[in-house]
This record gives sequence, structure tokens and C-alpha cells, in this order.
Amino acid sequence: MATDRIMMGLDIGSSWVRAMIGTVSKDGTVVVDSLCEHPSEGVRHGIIVNIEQAIRSITSVISEAELQAGVEIQQIIIGIGGEHIEGLPSQGVVGINAKDQEIKREDIFRSLEVARAFELPLDREILHTLVQDFRVDGRGGIKDPIDMLGHRLESRVLIVTGSASVCQNERKCIERAGFQVQRLVAQQLADAEAVLSVEEKEMGTILINIGSGTTNMIVYANGAPIFTGGVGLGGGNVTDDIAFILNKPKIIAEQVKCESGNCHIPSVDSSEMVIIPQIGGLPSIKMPKRELSKVIEPRMAEIFSLLQVELEKKQVRGSFGGGVVLVGGGALLSGATELASEIFRLPARIGFPEALHGLDRSYINPRYTTTLGLVMSEARRIRDHYVAGGSRGGRKKSSTSFSRKVKGFFRTIF
Repeated sequence: MATDRIMMGLDIGSSWVRAMIGTVSKDGTVVVDSLCEHPSEGVRHGIIVNIEQAIRSITSVISEAELQAGVEIQQIIIGIGGEHIEGLPSQGVVGINAKDQEIKREDIFRSLEVARAFELPLDREILHTLVQDFRVDGRGGIKDPIDMLGHRLESRVLIVTGSASVCQNERKCIERAGFQVQRLVAQQLADAEAVLSVEEKEMGTILINIGSGTTNMIVYANGAPIFTGGVGLGGGNVTDDIAFILNKPKIIAEQVKCESGNCHIPSVDSSEMVIIPQIGGLPSIKMPKRELSKVIEPRMAEIFSLLQVELEKKQVRGSFGGGVVLVGGGALLSGATELASEIFRLPARIGFPEALHGLDRSYINPRYTTTLGLVMSEARRIRDHYVAGGSRGGRKKSSTSFSRKVKGFFRTIF
């Protein structure tokens, strides 16, 4: 259809570069046209360290995705993550100028602009302004204040920022490759879009993406994000530990980790053995699986503990009825949910992305949540704008329906 839009999401990771092309209709429905991945070059801990190598990786995966989908792409939605991503709480307070004291859309925009008007360091860049809730004349917990009466409107938001240089380098790579950056999206938000339901966000959920070089985290409470952040450690550090302790090449260490690794020692039977491949044609050797777990568990425990410390620093507390949800390649490591449950003292599970139209079953995997979520997050923006009056037919809707639906537009427009 003429109203459908072709979009690409690009996840530039430390180990893999993944691209997904999807067709998005005006009501936000996504159909997957292609999904490709290539080994990543020039990226370390989620940050581009060699532009030329990164461009080669990006160009190759985009070309393959375009070939499979049979389309050419000009603009790309880029995912950005790592320990430089930070969420800053802010507030914006404005007076209601209308004679009847009725809150309009313009009042909400003014309050959000005030919330964004703080002194930002030169090396930081605002990526998102995420609305948590509103207060009208001191009454809190309001999700949609439009048409309410009051003298004072206060918005509570989470300002998601990133390193300006990291953002600029990602844009430069895309532009040098011959494409335009449609939008930079925090990987944490893309993960949440692909995995978490509305109910889980309302209950309170901690979503953790364990990548190769970084681990990202976003926390939801009462339906809104209250924390975003990450640490510069991931599954690749576990591989490095195995390679160092066993004195093996990284390729063998990665194979051993994926096939036999377990990061929760109590879950491993003391009689289990692991076969360690040798190089140079030498015969394989056996070692107790529990000994291998003693190498893996400390690093994974460090990652979860560092994330927990970040939550304590920001005084993030809550019941979190949705527990802990793990995504990313590291989530597939045996024992990860058990270890996360112990450290956070919450139930934990592995998160799987939504089964979109046209998506092969093999890609309904925690590894692909960010890639899929990038296009899904943009599809939500289109859907929210459409139901908020983006079409002419929206004028015929009642003001109550309009007010109810416009809140999603405010949540995502910035």
C-alpha cells in the first residue's frame, strides 16, 4: 500500500552487527522483510573504535538485508547502548493560562520543554524525553491531564542521555556508508518494546540485555521507565576469563561457554564432566563441569551486582512484580536466570521477542530483541501519532477518545 513505510533497524554490537528491514503500515503493524547479521569489526564495549572497520561491517550487513528484502534503504534507525547511556529524572512546572483553567496539549508541551531546559554538559546528548506522569495542582499519578482543570501542571520525566562523541561517531559511520540516520534509539527502549507487555511495565520490571561487550538495563514501574543505564561488561568478558584460565584460544573458549557453560554453581552436578577441545590435533581433555562454572559465575555475578549497585545509587526501589527479564546472547547461558534471581531477590526469566508477521521462528530469540525492537519502537510512534489525530478521520472521534489516545503520542514524540 502507498501508506506503508519501509524501515531498517541497525544494531551495532561488539560481536555482531544485525539489520532488520520491515514494512510498517499506518496503524503500526510490522511485517518483517529481512533480518541479517554479520560479525562486528571496529566495535568494543558497544563503542566504535575503528570507523573504517565498522563501516565495512555495516555496509555488508545492510547490503545483504536489502538484497533479501528486494528494496533499497536510505534512512536507518540506529540502536545505541553501553555504560555511557544514562537516565536523568527531571521536572517541568508551568501555569495554566487559559481563562477556564483547562489543560491543553500546548500546556503539556510547555511543561516538557521546561523539564528539558537544564544545563547539560557539552559531552552529553539528549536521546529521549520519557514521560513518567503528571501532577495537577499537587495531585500526582496522572497519566493524561488533557481537559482536566487546574492552575499548575507539573510533568515528571526521565531524560535519557548519551555520550555526544559516541553518538556522533555512529552517525558518521552511517553517513560515510551512504545512508542517513533516521533516529538514534537507546537499545534499552528497543528491548522493552520487543519483549515487555503493558502489564509487565505496570507491575514493575527490570529488563537486562547481556551483550558481548556491554550489559544494558532499563527499569519500569507504574508503566513508565524510571531508570536506564548499563555497564561495560558482558558475555565476551566471560569468554576472556575461560580463555585465560584454560589457556585456550577465544574461539574454543566461546565454544565451551556456549555448549557447556553454567554460571550458577549450585545447579551443576559434581559428577558432570566437560570435554575441552584441543588445538594442533591433540586429543580433547575432560574437566569437571563445576570447575568450569567456578570460572564463569564470578564474572556473571559481578555484572548483576554492578547493575544492582547502580539501582541503589539512584535509589530505585519498588515491588517489581514483573521480576527480572533477561535478553541478549548472554541470557542463553545456563544458570543466568537462577543467578539473577539470587542477586536481585526477584523471580527471573528469559525474554523472547514478539512473533512479528514474516519473522522466521529461528529469530524468536533473545539475541534479536534489540534489532526487532528498533523498528517496533518506530512503528509505535507512527501508530500513536495516527490515533492521536494524524489522520483527518481522527477529527470525528470524541474528545474523550482523543485525550485517551494522545498520551502515547506525548510519551514518544520527544
